[in-house]
Amino acid sequence: MNDNNEQEVKSNNWWKWFWATIIILMIAYIGLNITASQKLNEMPKKQRQAKLETIFKKFKQKFPEFVKLQQNLTKEAIENIKEVINKKIDAAYEPVYNQIDNFTDFHFSITGEYTELFTLVFGDVSNILQKHIFKPANFDKNLNEAFNDINNQTLSIIKSQLDKMKDKVKDEMDLNNDEVDYLFTNILQLTKEELTNRFNNIKNYMFKGFGLGSGVVAGAMVTKIVSKNIAKVIAKKIAIKAGAKVVTAGAGAVSGAESGLVCGPEAWLCSPVGAVVGGIVGWFASDKIVVEIDKYYNADDFKKDLKNLINQAKNQTKQTLYKVYTNSLIQLSNQNIKSIEKIKSEPIKNLIIK
Repeated sequence: MNDNNEQEVKSNNWWKWFWATIIILMIAYIGLNITASQKLNEMPKKQRQAKLETIFKKFKQKFPEFVKLQQNLTKEAIENIKEVINKKIDAAYEPVYNQIDNFTDFHFSITGEYTELFTLVFGDVSNILQKHIFKPANFDKNLNEAFNDINNQTLSIIKSQLDKMKDKVKDEMDLNNDEVDYLFTNILQLTKEELTNRFNNIKNYMFKGFGLGSGVVAGAMVTKIVSKNIAKVIAKKIAIKAGAKVVTAGAGAVSGAESGLVCGPEAWLCSPVGAVVGGIVGWFASDKIVVEIDKYYNADDFKKDLKNLINQAKNQTKQTLYKVYTNSLIQLSNQNIKSIEKIKSEPIKNLIIK
């Protein structure tokens, strides 16, 4: 029993010393980081002022170079984000192309014909496209994921640019890490968090300017716009096909009415009945023939037209995103340049934190 108690005491002591060591090391680590980040702030006022005056003087001398650097980095970011947009939007639309054959088979079928005709009269043709093209392709989900990926990669590019700017300033002005951090954080107010917030505000405003709400819901709204734009063209094709069928059915009705003329005394009754029956027979008898002939001659062109419509929608989506992100990055760059100009025009004494 004594041996067991002694072992238990030793074990408890070991764990106490273990956690005490961890806590001490953690406190020391935090303390060192705080000291490093506040080193410049904690200098004596005169020493800090002299150091900052040297920094500001160098910065003002190289001001045109840093403005040019900011502009070049923005151009680089715009090209990078265009590549991301192309890649992500192409991937989001790819499954839509895979539904062209299925929708063509539906369009050139009796079921598809009557569904489309009924929807053309009583509903919205874009709902058919949603059901037979966009929903099976998971387009809404894919597009939203593409928008999120584009936004996340843009933010990464912006943060990377800030690191490049800081490294350039550090090298050109021969500053240490504490000095360059102080310059960008306390004076220029150019931090990753600040740039992220600025960019998101600008970008969401841009999206609203295109009637797409904020960037968060833009993907779903683009889906609706795309399907409605394609539906307008498809609806015209449906109307043309319906017109051809009406002509065929009308011929059947005329034939039926003419047959009623030989009905004798009851011709007044027989003629309209013949017209109705003839119209119905003419309508349905023509279905199989019309659909098969229509598909034989027009299916390939229909697929090409549908592909072209999807291409147009994809390019419009890309162009919209180009404008949103290009304009947002340019505005962010202009704001950054204004922050840099602050040092050029502001008296040094007003920039130094007292």
